[in-house]
Amino acid sequence: MKSLHKYSTIAAFLMCLALVIGTGQGFGSDPIPGPMQTNPVAIIGATIHPVDGPPIVDGTIIFHRGKITGIGTGIPVPNGCEVVEAHGKHIYPGLIASATSLGLIEISSVRATNDQRETGDLNPNARAASSVNPDSEHIPVARANGIALAATRPSGGLISGQSVLLRLDGWSWEDLAVQANLGLEIQWPSQRGRRRFFEQEDAHAHGHSHDRAGTPPIDPRAEEEPASRRSNSASTRVEKIRELFTQAKIYCKNRTARQEVVDGKAPDLRLEALRPAIEGVCPVFIHAEGAREIRAAVEWAIEMELRPVIVGGREAPRVAAFLAEHKVPVVYGPVHRLPSSRDDAYDDPFTGPATLAAAGVEFCIGAFDTSNVRNLPYHAATAAAYGLSPEKALESITIAPARIFGVADRYGSLARGKSATLIITDGDPLEIPTQVEAMWIDGRSVDLTSRHTQLRDKYAEKIRRKAERRSF
Repeated sequence: MKSLHKYSTIAAFLMCLALVIGTGQGFGSDPIPGPMQTNPVAIIGATIHPVDGPPIVDGTIIFHRGKITGIGTGIPVPNGCEVVEAHGKHIYPGLIASATSLGLIEISSVRATNDQRETGDLNPNARAASSVNPDSEHIPVARANGIALAATRPSGGLISGQSVLLRLDGWSWEDLAVQANLGLEIQWPSQRGRRRFFEQEDAHAHGHSHDRAGTPPIDPRAEEEPASRRSNSASTRVEKIRELFTQAKIYCKNRTARQEVVDGKAPDLRLEALRPAIEGVCPVFIHAEGAREIRAAVEWAIEMELRPVIVGGREAPRVAAFLAEHKVPVVYGPVHRLPSSRDDAYDDPFTGPATLAAAGVEFCIGAFDTSNVRNLPYHAATAAAYGLSPEKALESITIAPARIFGVADRYGSLARGKSATLIITDGDPLEIPTQVEAMWIDGRSVDLTSRHTQLRDKYAEKIRRKAERRSF
């Protein structure tokens, strides 16, 4: 039996190895990171969309050493400047994807390529930054559609760890990291699924008929949770979060940062990891979907004197006035999803951004995916088709996430002194036919080749050769 187990283990290893090799280059992307900018670059003749200002027709943008040094019309081009002719084209700031798993997941069904979560419920010291794979195939695919920056976050448990803001070009995670500790990711417990389970079980046991909406009548006993499940109830899980933060506040009050040993005790890594959130240096990204959970999470964060940001926020539009009153930003999305219940309108997820904007809530639209981060502009486009202004839709994937992440002084719009992180397109990036023709990240010219473009070129060549054979 031992020998059979040994050979089965070897066979499983060989199958995984074959999968890695068969997917091409061992999960490594082919494009080489761009070199540091040495000479100034001037892009002339394009329509420039600064995002935080009106479009500049037939404009010129000049950047040197990764910073924009001039933007407008009639700007003289310095001697020795590399000139890029872009007449008839459009220039936008690089798009920013929020709430992604880029660099942490390669193939979700292959466990060895999934590094998004740790075991246990409380892992504030888990750092997404040091786990990012800079050679992920998903990065150049996202980049090819205009995504220049992405917020990558851990998941799982109650306190998942620290998210990171990445620039999507570099040799290592240190090269990619714009902010290694972007914020603390918290998964707020929900009672909805548990209550619905008991409602359905009770209705089935007593033969209740479903109403028109498909929901069985609620029996009082359906709310009574068995003792075996009570230890893992939502209220108990919330209390675990509250207790750890209470400990961290006491710890931070009695111990200054970076102290090695106090009274013979080394620093507590978990509590030390909560210090930036406790001291207001970084926000807490609270993943909550239901209106009740969102209210509870925000009230808890205010009580703990934290800087909350709601992530997901499926029902955030229902409590938009509450969020606006407390100035709580929302990373909304994905837009392309089903309504939360059968009673909701079919377009409920699509109109959410417009509702948040009308209420004065600061928000951005997130990707919430790995392999489909490239579709981020189309989430914003759908929101624009359902009530959100086109200007706000563009802001929701550029300057709005930059403000929420605290990097609006560098990214998210085009202005003198800001990072030269921009794209050249042949049209509006929110429209599917639009192609991204060039990209610069911090002034570095980025190769837009990806696994997708390689496959496109491969099969285009196949069709061309087949046509040649037919012509003979």
